[in-house]
Amino acid sequence: SDSSPLSRDDIAERYLEALPYVPYPVQEEAILGWFTHEQGVLVCAPTGTGKTLIAEAAMFEALHAGKVAYYTTPLIALTEQKFRELQDAAVRWGFTAEHVGLITGNRKVNPDAPVRVVVAEVLLNRLLTPEQYDFDQTIAVVMDEFHSFNDPERGVVWELSLAMLPRTVRLLLLSATVGNWVE
Repeated sequence: SDSSPLSRDDIAERYLEALPYVPYPVQEEAILGWFTHEQGVLVCAPTGTGKTLIAEAAMFEALHAGKVAYYTTPLIALTEQKFRELQDAAVRWGFTAEHVGLITGNRKVNPDAPVRVVVAEVLLNRLLTPEQYDFDQTIAVVMDEFHSFNDPERGVVWELSLAMLPRTVRLLLLSATVGNWVE
């Protein structure tokens, strides 16, 4: 067997082959965008159009590359939901549920797993304590509900995280409503 690391093209091909159904054109375009753009991708699509399938591409890549990825959401309930979804996905891809971890303010499960589902503040706290957490092995950060960036109270969490993440970390920003700058 060939033990050389998979290229991003190989991983992209495997991901598309592993999908349970044929992606919509917008999903396919975003997935290919993720695997071909160095900086990352911003996906603005209405709720229910399958942004999860796009986000999972980043997690799939991290697992196959032996690297770390973070999946952030603004809400603990959403974080718990994504944690369960990504555990199921990991198992579907031939990994184990333990390859996915959860870190919220009050709960930790498999916190050192390669895929880490966290509330946005957890990512920022880690970026603010580099002596404790390094991002050398991190290749991707997914920010779900990215329109939270607009929140007058909490938006700074996303701003600071974006500013502090190493340039080597690719971003996948997901939103149903980015663009509604003026109410």
